[in-house]
Amino acid sequence: MSHHISAPEWELHSEYPGFDSPEYQSDLQHIENSVEELRLLSAGLAGPEVLSQAQRMAVMQKEADLLLYNLSSYAYLSRSTDSKHAQARTALDHLRKLGVKLTQSLQPLQQFVLRSDDETFAQFLAGPGLEDSQFYYQHQREVANTLLPLEHENLLSGLRLDGHHAWGHLYNNLTSAIEYELDLDGEKETVGVAHLLSMLSDKENHVRQAAFEGLNTVFTTHQETCAAILNALSGWRLEMCKRRSHTQSIDFLTEPLHSNRMQRSTLNTMIEVSRQHKGLGQKMLQLQARLLKKETLDPWDGQAPAPELGSKKPPLPFEEAMDIIVNAFNEVDPSMGRFARMMQEKQWIDAADLPHKTPGAFCSGFPKSRTPRVLMTYMGTASNLTTLAHELGHAFHSWVMRDMPLRETRYPMCLAETASTFAETVVRHYLLREAKTPEEKLSILWEEVSAIPRFLINLPVRYEFERQFYEARENKSFSAEEFKTLMADTWQDWHGHSMSQPDDMFWATKLHFYMAERSFYNFPYTFGYLFSQGIYAQKEQRGDNFFGFYTELLRDTGRMQVEDLVHKHFELPLDTPVFWQQCVNILEQYAQDFEGLLTELKL
Repeated sequence: MSHHISAPEWELHSEYPGFDSPEYQSDLQHIENSVEELRLLSAGLAGPEVLSQAQRMAVMQKEADLLLYNLSSYAYLSRSTDSKHAQARTALDHLRKLGVKLTQSLQPLQQFVLRSDDETFAQFLAGPGLEDSQFYYQHQREVANTLLPLEHENLLSGLRLDGHHAWGHLYNNLTSAIEYELDLDGEKETVGVAHLLSMLSDKENHVRQAAFEGLNTVFTTHQETCAAILNALSGWRLEMCKRRSHTQSIDFLTEPLHSNRMQRSTLNTMIEVSRQHKGLGQKMLQLQARLLKKETLDPWDGQAPAPELGSKKPPLPFEEAMDIIVNAFNEVDPSMGRFARMMQEKQWIDAADLPHKTPGAFCSGFPKSRTPRVLMTYMGTASNLTTLAHELGHAFHSWVMRDMPLRETRYPMCLAETASTFAETVVRHYLLREAKTPEEKLSILWEEVSAIPRFLINLPVRYEFERQFYEARENKSFSAEEFKTLMADTWQDWHGHSMSQPDDMFWATKLHFYMAERSFYNFPYTFGYLFSQGIYAQKEQRGDNFFGFYTELLRDTGRMQVEDLVHKHFELPLDTPVFWQQCVNILEQYAQDFEGLLTELKL
């Protein structure tokens, strides 16, 4: 049985021995003192001393941010391996409130930075300890024209927690409380939403179908609540756009584009290139259907694993998975392989199957010690190996930046998936070369070709659905039925005849639409996927110079706009199809290889 696989638990004690430890309490006290001091300083942010006071506040903010991030990381990681960890939950709640207080105490500084003229701003940046903050503040100043008066900004920060964000919490609470009686092969069992979602990647068609139907049943029961949440989240954002458009007009894409440091022309070009190649995604869905012995794929097949060809493989032990990753990383550069081994030896990976562990996988870390941590549940499957490589890719990204100022290491979401997807690709290509039979090759390539419709079709569907909803939401609220219709139409537009039916409840079952912190949690994924393919293509072209190119590019991800990044490292513009076409060419090669293997194996 797969749950006998032994996998490591991580070590967090080196950061803080516990929530009651002097180390943790001292950092907490330090932030609380800083918030108080910043509040007093901000009250006097006027008069002749204003510049030196603003500089002092900015330096204090860096330290307070670092400690708050460090403490929150510790609490979050402690709760992730045990969701019933009472101390961690209490600590997280306390730190969130402290974060709001910190934001409010810094709003006068923010107003000063955003409202000051270019000359004053330049003098401010010349202050001691702010050498690393140039891009950080310049990027903020791009939205200076959308600032509201200080008391309004303060009010909004206070209201957000129980206003806008409460809607996101409602969806999370709803989905974690839902129970569904699953009847599978004559056996009844009560399961939650997370369990149903994990069943969508089961190898048995009837299990995936039961999960899909179960999800649609429970979400149809709660569809009015889901519709109310989406209407409220979008209504708040659209109202904010109106209020912030006092100097220049902004819309619902302004904020997601700004936080991704991306121009609208880049987004439009990328979506257009995806649309032009949706036929490639559709073709992959048809080839997958062929391998699954279906006329067309069903909407519950999006995460189906490769069908078993040849002999059944036993679960892969965690140690062997790490050996594969280390060997694959070594082919990029030995230091990358050494890094993965270090993550294992220092116990910075938590992969054990624990009873109250958070589902899913992520990479986080501690800004104080500059050490990453990776969490997942390892059960010995092929997709677990990919996930482990993916998260170690994220960890490597932060590791190559560990000597840089923290301010320059915060990269936007569209670049967050660069190193992780690249690491996956490296491991898959290594496995393809090591594969002994066409059957083995086919099951490895399955992962590669599954990604093509996911990023060229499924994610653009989410983007187009959200965009069209926001455009229409200006004038009216949507009913659950209208959400279903819009989702079905958008789905059909992109999938064509490559699926048996649209998933018209996808708007309700997809968590990404319900995140209060950010909207349009979709297009950055397509960007990251295509971008990492473009990087992988450079591996052949640059040979021995590749690793230097790759690490330099990773180090720049936190300190420039994406257009500048691509221009610097690829010498190509992002608002014309040339760069994107290069990325898609690689995908067409995967498609050819996959189809060739199907023909060779007479499948």
